[in-house]
Amino acid sequence: MEEAMKKIFMMMAITSMVLMSTACSGSDDEGNNVQQKSLTVVSSGRPDWHVDLTYNETTPDWQAPDPSLYENWFIMMFHVQDELKAYFSDDDMVAVFINDELRALSHPARSMDGSQTAAGDSIYYILKVYGNESAELDIQVTLKLWSAMLHQTFTIKGNGKFINEAVTGAGSNPMPNISLGSSKYPVTSLVNVNFRPAEYGLETSDDDLLAAFVGNECRGTIPPTVSLTSSNQIPLVVFGKKEGETACVLYYNAKSNTVYNTGITLQTARKEEQFSLD
Repeated sequence: MEEAMKKIFMMMAITSMVLMSTACSGSDDEGNNVQQKSLTVVSSGRPDWHVDLTYNETTPDWQAPDPSLYENWFIMMFHVQDELKAYFSDDDMVAVFINDELRALSHPARSMDGSQTAAGDSIYYILKVYGNESAELDIQVTLKLWSAMLHQTFTIKGNGKFINEAVTGAGSNPMPNISLGSSKYPVTSLVNVNFRPAEYGLETSDDDLLAAFVGNECRGTIPPTVSLTSSNQIPLVVFGKKEGETACVLYYNAKSNTVYNTGITLQTARKEEQFSLD
């Protein structure tokens, strides 16, 4: 177990990459959003854009498994994506279910001095997953994150083999974005918004913002770690309540202190995220 833990903390230095999918309407043959040739001014002043992720679920009654009942184990690494970092709490929990049976339960990882275990300012969970399955048997895995602050469960599913004493969920085999498994917003997707402020004569800065709105409700914002100055493809999580909702994309330009409607629209679509243990 000591050697496995050393391997874990070495792997925590590796930056996980989140797999992205595009689910935008109004796209050309290459899957990019069609751009209008002009922007529409919406308002002036810096907006307070945020998604209301608070919900009304009760705290799950998850009980840690009894290790004496199992012969095998493997280690699963998991880190919380940017969209959920602001809601971090020591009371949060992550549980792993194999074939609907709870096999691992963990609170956020802590180092030996009691501080939060992190790599690249990420919140990590380290789970020892127990089982009696052999490596030849296919298993169905469900990963659930309970947010105590949001009163909501986030869920993603996966499959693979039960490889004894293996370590998964970091490096070349990362977990997908669990924020896409919101129980409040069951039709949530990660999209790449093709938007170039410079095409409209606007000077960008790190204080610029981008958001998706369904009506007057904010359904997505870019995290603080994303800069509109570094890429034309802007990753944006759009939280959807049902399929086929139309979200418009708004842009705040800090230099002009102005909010614009970009003319880009996105359609919410259900796409269940899957990960692999292999």
